[in-house]
Amino acid sequence: MGSKTEPIDSVPCGNTVGLQGIDKFMIKTGTITDNKDAYPLKSMKYTVSPVVRISVRVKDSSNLQKLIDALDKLRKTDPLAIIEHTEEGEHIIAGSGELHVEILYNDLCDLAGIPVLKDDPIVSYRETIAEKSKEQCLSKSPNKHNRLFMSAEPIADQLVLDIEAEKIFPSQDVKARARVLVGDYEWDDDQARKIWSFGPLGIGANLFVDATKAIQYLIEIKDHCVSAFQELTKSGPLAFEEQRGVK
Repeated sequence: MGSKTEPIDSVPCGNTVGLQGIDKFMIKTGTITDNKDAYPLKSMKYTVSPVVRISVRVKDSSNLQKLIDALDKLRKTDPLAIIEHTEEGEHIIAGSGELHVEILYNDLCDLAGIPVLKDDPIVSYRETIAEKSKEQCLSKSPNKHNRLFMSAEPIADQLVLDIEAEKIFPSQDVKARARVLVGDYEWDDDQARKIWSFGPLGIGANLFVDATKAIQYLIEIKDHCVSAFQELTKSGPLAFEEQRGVK
């Protein structure tokens, strides 16, 4: 908020400084250092989730790029806000409550410098399943040489909470994670060691497990299966909302 910018060579501790040009490489938080042994600062953890969403749009379509640029700036200024652009061309702002979303909207208007219209806030839901599949689903590959069988079942409520609290996480040691799943949640030891993915976005509270035994070349299709799993858990079959607690 100073009247002008002053280029400087160094800044002593305890001062706040503006750095130009790094916003292309950092979305929300990061650690900048020239010491190769430095430890990265931890990202903030929040006890609230961005569940209230509004859709924003411009009156005049010629101003659309200004809106998109302003949304990108908004994404960088608020670590908790989630900004999404849907395939239908909607621009979504998600915050932790109506007041938070109102503040984000006002900031967006200031950043864009153009009239921005908004829709009424909506609360996003989560989809889940209540019981194990009665039967296995079958899908055949286009050349009819491969068959893929899948079934779904609910994940224990406490395990869902543990995943969301990051007590169980994707980069965890496989053996250590398997011990917890077998000991606390009575999972099959073989399946506990063969979790292919968490979802959506590789971190959510849905698990994709390889339950096959002695199948060759399965690794060849792993990426395709995981990609489909991420798509499904991000937009479920009931109301196209994120899934939660599905194995």
